[in-house]
Amino acid sequence: MGFINSAVRAGVEGFVGTNSSEKRREAYVDFVSITIALVIMIILMGFIGKWLWNNVIVDLFSFAKPARSFWQIVGLMVFSSLVIP
Repeated sequence: MGFINSAVRAGVEGFVGTNSSEKRREAYVDFVSITIALVIMIILMGFIGKWLWNNVIVDLFSFAKPARSFWQIVGLMVFSSLVIP
């Protein structure tokens, strides 16, 4: 959640923070870099999670079925973050 807080703070500073164009530009750069980092992290976690699920969990537990898509793993990550505080 640190990424989201930083992105929101940078976005708000860019809109209402200061009249200085340099500081506003820095806020936008922070916002874009945080957003790109978050997207890259989700993509990597999705593909690594799918690989781990299909190659480890399915082999260890007979009731587990292989994940068919990247989105199933991303959904599992979102679900687990909502259920486990």
